[in-house]
Amino acid sequence: MQSAPEPSGTSAAISVHVFAERLVELLRAQPDPDTGRAYSNERLAALLTERGVRMSGTHMWHLRTGRAVPRWTEVVAFAEFFGVGLDFFDPAISPDLLAQWRLAGHLRTHGVEEVALRRLTDQFPAQDRPHVAEAILGVLQGFKAVRAGGESSDEPSSEPASRPENGTGGAEQDR
Repeated sequence: MQSAPEPSGTSAAISVHVFAERLVELLRAQPDPDTGRAYSNERLAALLTERGVRMSGTHMWHLRTGRAVPRWTEVVAFAEFFGVGLDFFDPAISPDLLAQWRLAGHLRTHGVEEVALRRLTDQFPAQDRPHVAEAILGVLQGFKAVRAGGESSDEPSSEPASRPENGTGGAEQDR
């Protein structure tokens, strides 16, 4: 985890209640990829601990409910984990910027990947599109696993993408 400089005023500049509201918003907008539901306090605390920010499920609940002032390292960890800027937790953030983050989270949750995937596969012949889409989805799943703290390996996954019967390999062809 990268270390961001601590602002003057530290946690005092971050409203406990605004932080809790924004954290809950992030948890709703970006569910746990393993369950499809919001992260539990224990699961999120464990994931952040794996990233170097020690936290208990109880402390996570305190942050989520506005009963604890977040440490600066926690603010940075949440911003990095959910892929938002540190300003997301700033109570003085412009409503326009906050609306953009909300829209981006909504789109990410509701299938923008599908639209992007269709756009990426449009350049291939119709019979190859399903195979190219599977290859792209495999790469995206690998990125998501790494982002969620999963292990990255050179070993093929246990569920390889299917290949055309003619053995052309779709995405493996030299272009």
